[in-house]
Amino acid sequence: MKRTTFAAASIILAVVALLTSSTRADAQLLWPVKGAEPGEGIICKPQQYIGSEMNFDDLFITAEEGTEVVSPCDGTLINYIIDQQTSLVTLYTSRLPELTFDEGISEVIKENKLKVPSKYVCGSLGIRMNDGRRLYISGLTGNVRFKTGMKISKGDLLGKVGYAFKEFDEPHISLSISTSGGKTDDPMTPFGLETTFIAPGEMIIPETLTPEQAQQDFTVLMDAYQEVFPSLDEIVTKEQFDAFRNEGMKMLEKEISYVDFYNLARRTTSAELVHDSHVSLLTRDPRLGDDRRALYSPNLMLGIIKDTLFVTMADISCKDMVGRKVAFLDDVPAAEVIERTEKMMTGYDGENESYREYLKLMAWNYIYGNEVTKPRTSTVRLDDGTEYVDVWKDSRKVRYTPVRSTRLGYYKRMYEAMDKSWKYENINDSTGLLTISSFVLNEIELDDITDTVRAESGKKNMIIDVRFNDGGHIDPLNRLLSLFMDKPSADLESYQMVNSDSTFNSFRYSANYTVDMTPFADFVVKKGKEGYCMESDLYYHSSAAGLEASYKGKLYILTDETSVSAATYFPAYLVRNHRAVTVGRETKTGYHYMTALKFVDIILPNSRIQVRIPMVKDVFDDVETPRTPHGRGLLPDYEVPLTYEELFTDENDPVLDKALELIAEGKYLEENPFAVIEHDRKLGRIALAAGGIGLIALLVLGYRKRG
Repeated sequence: MKRTTFAAASIILAVVALLTSSTRADAQLLWPVKGAEPGEGIICKPQQYIGSEMNFDDLFITAEEGTEVVSPCDGTLINYIIDQQTSLVTLYTSRLPELTFDEGISEVIKENKLKVPSKYVCGSLGIRMNDGRRLYISGLTGNVRFKTGMKISKGDLLGKVGYAFKEFDEPHISLSISTSGGKTDDPMTPFGLETTFIAPGEMIIPETLTPEQAQQDFTVLMDAYQEVFPSLDEIVTKEQFDAFRNEGMKMLEKEISYVDFYNLARRTTSAELVHDSHVSLLTRDPRLGDDRRALYSPNLMLGIIKDTLFVTMADISCKDMVGRKVAFLDDVPAAEVIERTEKMMTGYDGENESYREYLKLMAWNYIYGNEVTKPRTSTVRLDDGTEYVDVWKDSRKVRYTPVRSTRLGYYKRMYEAMDKSWKYENINDSTGLLTISSFVLNEIELDDITDTVRAESGKKNMIIDVRFNDGGHIDPLNRLLSLFMDKPSADLESYQMVNSDSTFNSFRYSANYTVDMTPFADFVVKKGKEGYCMESDLYYHSSAAGLEASYKGKLYILTDETSVSAATYFPAYLVRNHRAVTVGRETKTGYHYMTALKFVDIILPNSRIQVRIPMVKDVFDDVETPRTPHGRGLLPDYEVPLTYEELFTDENDPVLDKALELIAEGKYLEENPFAVIEHDRKLGRIALAAGGIGLIALLVLGYRKRG
């Protein structure tokens, strides 16, 4: 997650300084940013990740907004369009009949056809080079008029630097090249740069690693966690870390297969070690092959509730097994299966329970040891002694019951969240429901939400649903908070912490940093805090001046294990200010802090496995109370436990139903759990002020005596 962006998820490469690769004699193309040297301003190149997506063939180049972009080559214009890029492989385009980029961008915004924040609506063009290759540039603005088929000369003005891809905060363009046959091609060598491009099919994965190779890779990874990850001691003790390292090194005393080493690397990102939700193993599981659909599934899907292992779904041929309790799986007692499953879990912060409860119900592949890529036979013994020999099938041929579809409330909400970033509906004359499915909201969407909230300000109750919301940007978060804050905010001691204000040795193995970079040079030692700190500017602060909430009624916020990042801190801020109650379940992101904002992508030197490690501990609030216990997400005021029925059979929405029940019963805010904290802080400020006055008086008295 970037410093100015919340992202679950999906938050990306740090702003990288100038690439200093020297040009080579085979340079053919002119650098597209006018006045810049080849390689200058590259923020992402092939084989680096943006969020969870591998960038295979694009150069992303930053420059000051409005800098002229020129044609790198001679050729013929083959298209010019308006782009909205929602992922590295998904584009929404609009044609430009006789319009400039600026005119076309204005039309898209005016017609409210936005798929991304408005600043990321941009111009894009393609040029067929004289040798048949094609060059594409996106992220353009400007008033140049084009016609397809027109001749383009090297150095011709194409437009100006805007914003190409929503995962980058800084202004930038993207550039790619394809062969005359349409295959992706190297975008770096033609500019004389040392390339990182690997053509599809050319990536070589070693079948085995020698003890020396494996131990080096493992040491690089473990050292990187200790050096870079600032929240390590929050989730694993030194003794646990050292024990895992020693166990791993012992495993690597002899030759190891690539798959087995991959599994060891994966374990470092699991509940066994560094299970933070922003730590990720970027390299795809080598067992999956090229066809993601070619997986195998059991006839009996298993899940866990508390200490019970049971059948959640079954092929229609054995549908009577659904709901039956399992005593043994492949002769392993259920208790051991549950313990194994819990160790394999990834992607949760601190001591979060709600997301783990969800995984235990849904992550059947963990229960089966994550071996789902080849035919197998499992033996399931029920608690009544019944034994079922389960011959696995191609996943596409199993017909499960009960069927999880959009007729169920849980999945209906999921797909609606994917389709719409927000919606509003009247529940009745006194209650409205505002669903916020993303904090990646453009200006028009924010204006529409603001107008809606103001129009409905007379409602006594407002339910705000931030489930199935994986976060987004800080500006929309703060703007939405401003609609509901009706008093000055509590004194939050928010800050950011890193392990070093200098460079990191681990940058030697980084895909996105070089060893001379110091990304946290402006962080300083802060008394009473570990590491190097700076004040966080991510969180909304309201003061009495100009405070005029658009809605002042009662707020009920719906949260659960799908409320991530900004969707955690939106309700957290309102709860911390005793402005709202939450209904549902614990948020996936931690309440007190998350580790994100800037990331280093470590490439292990021999296996080439890539692991992304966040480098900034961003503390939202340092107050621990029974309402906000250490290591947990934002807990609900009114809990609705996750059940089998909600995920597999229920067509209703039990969390929303609970909120409506609370409203009907008149239940809302109880005693402020933070009141004592605020009182003590106020007394502290008064005492400090009094101490200052006393000191001034003493100084004055001293001066008078000397007089």
